[in-house]
Amino acid sequence: MDSAQLQSPFRSSTLPFRARGRTRAAPLQPRPTTPRFSKLFGTVLGSPFLAPSDPAASSSMNVNVNDLDMDIVDGALSAVPHALTITRPSSPSPSMDFSIISPPSPGPDQNFSGIFFPRGPSSSSSSFFPSTSRHRRFHTIHGSTYPLGQSSSSKSMKTLFPRLWDALSSPAKKGKGKPLYGMPYALGDDCSYADLLPLDGEEGELIDDEACFMDSDGFIPRGIDLLSLLPPEVSIQILSYLDFPSVIACQLVSRTWHKLADDGAVWRGLFHRRAGWGVDLERALARGWVPPNTQAPLTLSIPQSPSAVTLVTPSENPPSPPLSLPVNTGRHFPLDPSPWSPELPSPSCHSPSPESAPLSLPWRTLYAARAELDARWAAPCLSSPSSPSSARGFNPQARWLAGHADSVYCLEFDSTRIITGSRDQTIKVWDLASGRCVGTFKGHSGSVLCLKFEKDWDVRRTGQEPKRGFLVSGSSDRSVVVWDMWVTESGEVCANMRAVLKGHMGGVLDLRIDDHWIVSCSKDAVIHVWDRETLRLHRTLVGHEGPVNAVGLQNGRVVSASGDGKMMLWDIESGSRLRTFEGHDRGLACIEFKDDFIVSGSNDCKIKVWSAATGECLRTLGGHDSLVRALAVDPVSGRLVSASYDKTVRLWDLRTGRLIRLFRGHHVSHIFDVKFDVRRIMSTSHDQKIVVLDFAQELDAALFT
Repeated sequence: MDSAQLQSPFRSSTLPFRARGRTRAAPLQPRPTTPRFSKLFGTVLGSPFLAPSDPAASSSMNVNVNDLDMDIVDGALSAVPHALTITRPSSPSPSMDFSIISPPSPGPDQNFSGIFFPRGPSSSSSSFFPSTSRHRRFHTIHGSTYPLGQSSSSKSMKTLFPRLWDALSSPAKKGKGKPLYGMPYALGDDCSYADLLPLDGEEGELIDDEACFMDSDGFIPRGIDLLSLLPPEVSIQILSYLDFPSVIACQLVSRTWHKLADDGAVWRGLFHRRAGWGVDLERALARGWVPPNTQAPLTLSIPQSPSAVTLVTPSENPPSPPLSLPVNTGRHFPLDPSPWSPELPSPSCHSPSPESAPLSLPWRTLYAARAELDARWAAPCLSSPSSPSSARGFNPQARWLAGHADSVYCLEFDSTRIITGSRDQTIKVWDLASGRCVGTFKGHSGSVLCLKFEKDWDVRRTGQEPKRGFLVSGSSDRSVVVWDMWVTESGEVCANMRAVLKGHMGGVLDLRIDDHWIVSCSKDAVIHVWDRETLRLHRTLVGHEGPVNAVGLQNGRVVSASGDGKMMLWDIESGSRLRTFEGHDRGLACIEFKDDFIVSGSNDCKIKVWSAATGECLRTLGGHDSLVRALAVDPVSGRLVSASYDKTVRLWDLRTGRLIRLFRGHHVSHIFDVKFDVRRIMSTSHDQKIVVLDFAQELDAALFT
């Protein structure tokens, strides 16, 4: 091996490959026994760091390379004696398919896809030790010996680059000697894709720690910003398929990407891909909501710990610390605002109509507010307003409404008003924003035990005429009263009794309504189904042996809960009993029927979740210390709220049965009813108070449903 063979075809670059084959020369001369600086500080690949003061560095310059057994070192423009090298183990199996990359066609000057390798006098010289100029980096290919002499440069180029493109265009096949399958691409007159040697085992599969990029003095392109070159509409459509963390990452790439990722279409898609997230623009506008002129920025506070992201929001009263939202550090790390509302995979089937969700809305700000709202629901309660700011939690703002002269048995509410029924035989209407009583109705001669009304009835929808409100109430006087409601110019709510429905032989304990039916249940163990249009009795359901304390209504089916400890599922049209549920140890007090879920509360202090389709008890929730008096459930968000005679309100995850939050101290006596929506929990009690827990203070949540 002469010195000409050690010359590189490039002046300032050497192909960073490991020459496995080597030329045996004359035996090495005996080395001094004194440890050398360069040997003590060698790399794991055997490439020593040479210092000017190292005697070996200066003496080695005079060594005849023909007398050495030399190895070319990966990634460094140098060669070292074989005795000082360590062979690297095999590369791992390939994990990516680069089959979409086509092989290049070499030109007369080896110009591959814009990568030009010059020829000339400067390319004939080489340096035994690394050059001070910036070197070019290529992917390492093992198992082939490429001579460094100038005379072999043409052959090296013809064999090196087809093998590079072979590795990039198809994954390596396991097993030595097996050909690569695929269409043979002609790479030249004397080279065929199908004739190339395989790249498998130790012969050059791509691995993560070996860069496939090429770096030079500025004329070699490193990549193409395809998103910036596309029409904005196409780029935004592409971004609309990304999840929330990916969109945030795109905003950090460049100004152009930031502008594209900020588009309202991207954030509207992200918003509506969250399960349970929605907006009601018509309702918000009818309630006086004014859209902001500009979008407020989505402020994310990144703490020192990389495992948490904090959404920064206005200060609460009482002050609460910022909410830490977990981030999965794996390949996919979606920002989950809560145990519920997961991000759905496909945006196509969840896209809203332009009328209900126009792009002019500040979708980025809405997403931030909705995520913050969900995070507040999931955060634990602070022990007190004076808790340290480092504690992670949130206390909703509590308000108490007073005005009834006796126990408040029932409540319902919508986006602007609360309606309650009391033992004082009155029904009161409260303004939700101010807490002021705006109407009082009296028509029963006994306690108002239950009521239902058509929510947001005064919001004029597109294509609808103005209409009056529909209210139904049940009382211990054994009657069901149907009311018509309207709003005066001063904002007062008035009502007239349209009809009184009689037929029960005991107090009416619960009611349900939908577009077709009014369902009532009573202490007389009977369920009555009334036609909502004609107000005539349609069907009577009989089967319980004790008072029917609660009913649920959905899609022409009724589920009833009785003091006899049984639940029954009924079909309204046929009047037949479809299924009987048994599992509680004592009588049932409340029930909710949503989707396929039936949730029951009992005097045994337990809550059970059932499947309406199979009758199976899915899970049992324990924790209350007394009778579970009221339930409210939203299967879409997965929230379940319960109220008990133990004076507590509890928030559960319906999907897992896990207790999320516990609220105590707001009532001083038995709690009779509980309801919630996207931003509030409301409860009534024997203490004559209505409590409103608001999770959205200082958030613009008027649009949310």
